[in-house]
Amino acid sequence: MQNKTLYLKTNAMAKLIGYSGDYLLKNREVLFFEGIHYFPKEKRLDWKVSKIIEWVENQNLSDKAKEILDMVS
Repeated sequence: MQNKTLYLKTNAMAKLIGYSGDYLLKNREVLFFEGIHYFPKEKRLDWKVSKIIEWVENQNLSDKAKEILDMVS
């Protein structure tokens, strides 16, 4: 079994993918969803590395994200 980090805190995730921590936080429930991309813990968020990498590589938008973007466009 490989010892890979499955979850990162906000600033570590931002550094890994080259985005700001503010970008991640501001796009919760727009691009990134609780229970999929991040999991709230006491006084922090744990970001799931595999799902964020998938988002970076594919730029897939969920149906909910598309609905929100359609409303503001």
